[in-house]
Amino acid sequence: MAAVGPLERAVELLARVADGDATVATLASDAGLPTSTAYRLLATLERHGLVQRGAGRTVALGTRVVAFGRAAEASLNERLVAPAAPPMERLSRELGETVILTAPCGLEAIVLHAVEADQAVRLTYTAYRRAPMHLGASGKVLAAYLDRDERERLLDAVGDPGLAPALDAIRARGWAATTGEVDRGVSAVAAPVLDAGGRLICGLSAAGPSERMAARGLPAAVTAAARDIETSLAARA
Repeated sequence: MAAVGPLERAVELLARVADGDATVATLASDAGLPTSTAYRLLATLERHGLVQRGAGRTVALGTRVVAFGRAAEASLNERLVAPAAPPMERLSRELGETVILTAPCGLEAIVLHAVEADQAVRLTYTAYRRAPMHLGASGKVLAAYLDRDERERLLDAVGDPGLAPALDAIRARGWAATTGEVDRGVSAVAAPVLDAGGRLICGLSAAGPSERMAARGLPAAVTAAARDIETSLAARA
């Protein structure tokens, strides 16, 4: 296993600060770092405006993170969400279900865009909602196509011996399907969106009440829409 350097430790601390205000001692303990090391890394992050001291000796995200977040959101919308939106809208109309675009975010899947179904009873997914990557079709399809090192990190963190063969099976057939793993009574089908070299860009999924999602042909429809998104992304590139 490769040694963990100061950059990796700083990123880990920043991610833990993002989960909620905490003291330096708590952050150090959660990250498995000596308190002195955590103080030094956090001081560097504070100098760059990425964290700031809060009330009661807590540490919070700094204002510079807001600027980074706005820039990242604008970039994602231009290069990924805008090309993906038309195929997503077509798929939602075809299936009558909500369609979601997701991407890896550490060990989680994050929603980048959602097109809601035109149904009285439908699923709603807010942008930037996060969920564990090893649960649900939209997460598992991302996990199945992660680079080897990231996949191993996920497997180590989850500790489920059945996860690796499940991800292998998803990758072999090219899509994932789950029922009730994230939200009770909800089923989903997901397919990966890949670049020309076969590397993961994001994932596309359709989700709805399990009784409606029992229709045949969903994997083929979702996979075809994912290929349409790949074509749109390639044309922009």
